[in-house]
Amino acid sequence: MYLRELTLDEPQEIYELIMDVNGEEAGFMMDQVSEEDFLEFLKKRHDEARGIDLKPGRVPQTIYWFYAEERPVGIIKVRRTLTDHLLKRGGNIGYYIRKDYRRAGYGRKMLGMCLEILRNEGMDKILITCDEDNRGSQGVIRLNGGVLENSVEGTRRYWVEL
Repeated sequence: MYLRELTLDEPQEIYELIMDVNGEEAGFMMDQVSEEDFLEFLKKRHDEARGIDLKPGRVPQTIYWFYAEERPVGIIKVRRTLTDHLLKRGGNIGYYIRKDYRRAGYGRKMLGMCLEILRNEGMDKILITCDEDNRGSQGVIRLNGGVLENSVEGTRRYWVEL
């Protein structure tokens, strides 16, 4: 199992993973993109990670693909800075595991690997949020050291000390 940062040259299986998200699920958003526009999508996400042409209110966001069984089965987005909006909903990290790979420990492992990256970068504390009714994500966050601070407008806010 490993994490790999988004590149401008992604295989078809990454496109299929993005399509699995189907817009928004449990607070995780991923732009819908046609196969013809996939390269443009990758360029925009690549630029976004570097702070290029950010829309108002957006912060740089790095996307990593999580591979298990030599297949991309998860997506994790990392924001190293937060806006007021992200402090309420979104936090530093958002993640997604393919529906057919859930309940196998992959979410816990993917989040743990990402936290290690941030720890090695010198971050000391991060915020992860999830919907109040997303029991699976709550468990993943707690298993990675998340401590519930509160709930705001249907969103649970967990802090993780790195």
